[in-house]
Amino acid sequence: KMSKSKGNVIDPLEVINGVSLKDLLAKLESGNLDPKELNKAIEMNKADYKSGIPACGSDALRFGLLSFCGQGRDVNLDINRVVAYRNFCNKLWNATRFAMLYFESSGPSASTESQAAQCSFRPSAIPVAMSLVGDGGPHVDLPMLADAWILSRLSVAICELHTKLSGYDIANASQIVYDFWYKELCDVYLEAIKPVMQLDVSSVANSATKHMTQTVLYTCLHYGLRLLHPFMPFVTEELYQRLALLVGEARTTIMLAPYPEPGAVDAWRNAKAEEAMDVVMRVAGSIRTLRSTYLKGSLEKHAPVVYVLCRSPAVAAILSSQKDTVCALARSSKAPPPAALHLVAEGCMPPKGCAAEVLDGSLEVHVLLKGVVDFSKEVARLQKEATQITGRLEKLKAKMSKPDYAARCPQATQDEEQGKVVAMEAELAALEGAMLQFKDA
Repeated sequence: KMSKSKGNVIDPLEVINGVSLKDLLAKLESGNLDPKELNKAIEMNKADYKSGIPACGSDALRFGLLSFCGQGRDVNLDINRVVAYRNFCNKLWNATRFAMLYFESSGPSASTESQAAQCSFRPSAIPVAMSLVGDGGPHVDLPMLADAWILSRLSVAICELHTKLSGYDIANASQIVYDFWYKELCDVYLEAIKPVMQLDVSSVANSATKHMTQTVLYTCLHYGLRLLHPFMPFVTEELYQRLALLVGEARTTIMLAPYPEPGAVDAWRNAKAEEAMDVVMRVAGSIRTLRSTYLKGSLEKHAPVVYVLCRSPAVAAILSSQKDTVCALARSSKAPPPAALHLVAEGCMPPKGCAAEVLDGSLEVHVLLKGVVDFSKEVARLQKEATQITGRLEKLKAKMSKPDYAARCPQATQDEEQGKVVAMEAELAALEGAMLQFKDA
């Protein structure tokens, strides 16, 4: 609880503009605090603000306060969390400005007016198919998985945000719009569309594909900025006007733009696209994890060959059509995309000398590292993981073997636990196969 008599009041202007520890202490000493309280306040400020309070800006402070709304009247205000939202503002600015380069502007060093003069993209209708029947009702079918996925996620975000705002659940509403921008649009979609943005547009087909993705990207930015505006009014106003100027639209304030409504975007919902993209992201995430585990230091630039063992025909079809997207998402700022991505059919095995991660009983990722890492350490790690799974499996089997198990547990629980047994046995078999690869490599 903030109290002037205790010297623990946080001035919002100091959070917006920043203040040094020296100035914080000088402000305390110039006040009329009791000497005992003054010493406590000085020690508290030295402990909490060792380097002072960095400049966070009004948008970050506003977003931080809104995210604390769920705590009731007593708010545990954490300046570090406001600093994190300042970093979010920076990411929002940089990501949006970077996305604008995908509209074929002259480059990041040019002025907005210069970019607008050289930008060939203009928002327009795109030819799409619409499924009128099926689970979930009518929905738009887009040829590019990443495009269909991000529009579906945007539709979900708009619907969930509308529900939270209608119930005055401001804290969770802020988290929804944060997750869409940070975790889905910036971290996934902008990376996934890089192969499309690099297409040679001299081909009519490539030009149409690129324009469709540009239109989806523009839609996400336009809707996303309007969604975020009540939470971060200043940065969204600036970016919204720059976006309009870039694509040749009339420059107007975002405050007059309609707020996105769920009913208008229901047709964007696409459960199949979300399921397929989840598979792509799981595989790409596994590749990044394996690379960060084994390819460190000077090996970060190494582009390994990746093998994906897939026992499900449906999942194999998804990965076969999305190899470019997987490779784009598997890279990082320091690590290039994999040299190649190969699908391994059921009944076959990847080459020996791979680091492996078992995603589930039907999907494994193998990164070829022969001659690069110490395989004896990998065998020890896999043995530890197998021991843990074996312990859980034996415990579950002991529970299921009790005489009163069938009478005491509902059939749904029995089916669920039997499925867990099958899944763990499949994982153990996959781990055994991975260990054999390293031992024989």
